[in-house]
Parts: sequence; structure tokens; C-alpha cells
Amino acid sequence: MVHKLLREKIMARVSKIYRILISALLTLLGFSCVNAGNDPGYAEYGVPSATYKAKGVVVSESNNSPIKGIRAELKRDWAMDTAYTDSEGFFSLKGDEFPNQKLYVELIDVDGEANGSFVKMEIEADYTNKTFTGGGGWYSGEAEIDLGTIKMKPK
Repeated sequence: MVHKLLREKIMARVSKIYRILISALLTLLGFSCVNAGNDPGYAEYGVPSATYKAKGVVVSESNNSPIKGIRAELKRDWAMDTAYTDSEGFFSLKGDEFPNQKLYVELIDVDGEANGSFVKMEIEADYTNKTFTGGGGWYSGEAEIDLGTIKMKPK
């Protein structure tokens, strides 16, 4: 019985020493990775990103009049931003995503017959060759696409 207690006490002490040594080793390795070599920079954590902007004016294909209340979504696989066209048919969208993407602007008539009924549209917004401004580090900056006048087809 005494022998077993002594063995447990020794194992607990050895385990504590190993934990202290491993913690010290991991701490030293972690700090040495932050500023390796002659690079005066800092380690950056996260994911590269960029800000995307898209704007345009939505008009009816039949009479070129602006359409109010069309829902515009800037999206890739999910909606990054949603806006509704104003009385002039204008919308402006902004979202953050991984740099140099092809995104889409989806236009959906959600007000029923209030301003007429229009067919849903999806427009490609290709930012792959766009110049991004104001970036630094993992943030590439922002780029904007003006989609101009978009004609929606009545149902």
C-alpha cells in the first residue's frame, strides 16, 4: 500500500514536470515564430479580404422608366449585402469577401404588382481584373463596379 502511494506521488511529480517543460517549449516556439529572421513586420492572422462595391440603375425594358422597390443583392454563394432601388431606380451595394472574385448582383421584384411585375435577373460582377485601392496587409482594399443602366423585362 505504501509502495503504491509512493509510486503515485512520483508519477504525479513527473507529470507536473513534463507539463511545465512542454508549456515552456511551446511558449518559446510560439514567440520565435512571430518575428523570424530580419523581417520587422508582424505576424498576421486571419483571411485575406477585400471590399466590393456595385451600383446601377434599374429601368423597365418596355418604357425605360426607373423601377422603385427592386431588391438588389450582392452575392457569391450567399447574400453579402441587400438594398432596394429608390424612386430613380438606383441601388448601391457593398460587401467583404476573399480578393479577386466573380460575384453576382441578383435583382428581384418583391413588391408584387405595385410597380409592375418583372422577371428576376442575375448579373455577373467580375472583379478578377479590377484594381483594388486602399489595401494593406491581408486587406486588398476596395473595388467598385458600375453596372450602368439595367433593363428588367416585364412578366
